[in-house]
Amino acid sequence: MAIALQTQLGLSAMANEEVLKFTTHDIDIKVFSASDVYLVYAGSPHRLSFGKVFRAKTPEDVSRFRWGTSGSYNAFAGPVEMEWRSQDGTPFKYSLNLDEIFKDRKILHTEELSRLYKAEPVYGGKPTIIIEVNDRTVNVYMFVTMRLEKDEQTREHRDHLTLAFTKTF
Repeated sequence: MAIALQTQLGLSAMANEEVLKFTTHDIDIKVFSASDVYLVYAGSPHRLSFGKVFRAKTPEDVSRFRWGTSGSYNAFAGPVEMEWRSQDGTPFKYSLNLDEIFKDRKILHTEELSRLYKAEPVYGGKPTIIIEVNDRTVNVYMFVTMRLEKDEQTREHRDHLTLAFTKTF
């Protein structure tokens, strides 16, 4: 039953259940110290901060895991075509390959596998891939909430934000 539920939620587990994998994901885009951001992923264009430079990233931003999402996608729907201007106005173009970054499709977390709630290890069903444009740097994070067994009748949830990729231009 646990495997059936995981498959229904877009998750899969290896026979030994050592690694959780995903087949769908949400996307979120964050912009700091940049402007005129244009991204296309899976045929969906996203325009952010046209005509003004977004504010700088603060330490508080790092602790704000739960941002909004821009939709649910099959993993993986092609490259993320990106264009933006850094804080000083320099234009950049980049093709971000999520398939290469997450080639093994592993859900990134640090929980003990024995504590995962087998019926629903990923609370909410799928991870969120966060693409962050920060001046001249592109970061890709995975955000996921893991559901853990506290005891036989109680579950707890733990958020994980993991940096999966970074590139500075």
